[in-house]
Amino acid sequence: MKIAVLWRPGRNVEWQNRYLGTTIPDDALEEATLHRDGLIEAGHDAELVCWRQDDLAGMLEELGGGRFDLVFNASSLAEVAFLEAAGIPYCGSGLDLVALDKAARKKILVYHGIPTAPFFVVDDASRATGGAVPLAELKNGWRPPEPLSYPLFVKPVRGRGSSGISDESIVHNHDELVRQAEKIITRLDQGALVERYVQGREVTVGLIGERPVVLTPLEIEYNQVKTNTYEHKMDREIFHCPARFSDSELERFKAVALDAFRALGARDYGRVDMMVDDRGQPTVLELNTFAGLQIVTGREEHLHASYIGEMARAMGMSRSELLGTIVESAARRLPTPTRPARADRPALTAHTPAAPPATNVASPEPG
Repeated sequence: MKIAVLWRPGRNVEWQNRYLGTTIPDDALEEATLHRDGLIEAGHDAELVCWRQDDLAGMLEELGGGRFDLVFNASSLAEVAFLEAAGIPYCGSGLDLVALDKAARKKILVYHGIPTAPFFVVDDASRATGGAVPLAELKNGWRPPEPLSYPLFVKPVRGRGSSGISDESIVHNHDELVRQAEKIITRLDQGALVERYVQGREVTVGLIGERPVVLTPLEIEYNQVKTNTYEHKMDREIFHCPARFSDSELERFKAVALDAFRALGARDYGRVDMMVDDRGQPTVLELNTFAGLQIVTGREEHLHASYIGEMARAMGMSRSELLGTIVESAARRLPTPTRPARADRPALTAHTPAAPPATNVASPEPG
């Protein structure tokens, strides 16, 4: 199969650069090259294609002219929107999920009874719709209602790779909440998701394939930080795969991850992050639809290892097997004489009932 590996410079660092006002080295090309090499090892004819936001006509000609059978999208939201609008087959979740922010996804999880922390959103008054609390109202003394109490955790409502997350994301009083929410809103031009701070151990579970294979849960051990910050994720992580829990607990984490993956309508691959309390009960943090997939070998040890790559390697999977499974899943949606293009899946609302209306209070605890 002829596959275009679509990548975009800066996709891993752009949000954090805006948040900190720094310039972090970009490894997007090296990551995409690993994907290309893995697909070649899997027997495909793969080629790198760089995303050009200012040349959409050229992108359409290059990707939609019949030269490629499938796009392996190692990129982001805008590229998914383009591919979907153009009717170009691609790997990964559809626009109906990718376009949802973290708050909208949490509402769906709550509806389906999947454990996730109660939350609310703070945003600029011009965008504070759907139940979001205007920043000015928060500054004027608005207080989180029960069951929310300090400490709380504040993070961007969009983004990836722990961008916008630091030890300051854990807030212990109203002044810290206002300061952190305003920092996200002004620097990243988006809302701040505020949720109950769940203390425990962080576990993440990857899923790949059409009927997804649930990978071995991986535990992330924090070093000298309180949460999984961007800097910690890039430089100082300690992995335990399988996670250091009993077999029955690991099976429970896998079941919760699969429930979340299906409830949100994800496809091909994804990663469900969760916190596990001292009773072994998981709370889902979020689903990552653009999870890293690189398996780092000895000659690439300078690159950041991905969680899914580590899970796959712990299960004895090679890079070609990991990426090949994802491509096989996406290839089943390719048009055939009996299945027209773009008839690959129902809209998310077709199998996920609408979530309850948003309010200015925290979402209820799932039952």
